[in-house]
Amino acid sequence: METKVVLDSKTFKEFTVFDCLKRRKAWKSPVTFALIMSISALVCFIMHKVDGAVLLGTVLLVLGLGMPIVYFVTFFFNINEEPKKQNLTNGRYVYTVDLQPSAIHVKNEKEEASYEWDKAYHAYRNYDAIYLYITSERAFIIPSDKTEQDKVWALISEKMKDRCTVLSINKINMRTIGEKN
Repeated sequence: METKVVLDSKTFKEFTVFDCLKRRKAWKSPVTFALIMSISALVCFIMHKVDGAVLLGTVLLVLGLGMPIVYFVTFFFNINEEPKKQNLTNGRYVYTVDLQPSAIHVKNEKEEASYEWDKAYHAYRNYDAIYLYITSERAFIIPSDKTEQDKVWALISEKMKDRCTVLSINKINMRTIGEKN
């Protein structure tokens, strides 16, 4: 099954949010930091009779809430800017994925590579794309509007067995909302 992947900004953003915030759980550190700093600030506010405790509590609270806010604002700003830098605004051909029973073949204008199924890391099926991770850090995105997703997923599931996860197949496909037939 060969799929020419045209990546657009919406698919790129959805994948980046999934990869960073859900799969890698990059939200945990800033939230933990905010909780620790807020609890420390609360302790300082409880000890308000001690000189400088309120000031220290205020500084801890501002830092504890401010730094995670800056982290998330920067993260979402960057995922909105990156598609523009990569010329994905209107969609752009990035690679072709050919899923064969024997191997995974990927090619673009510059290179070609093959990967054995048993060495592939993990596959995730979202409501509008399949994220096929070759390693824990490298994934190929297969948008569902460019594939027969059920057939592709059946082959991936057969080959990767327990390394497949369905994320949210029942969500409304946001690509079709507002489109006229």
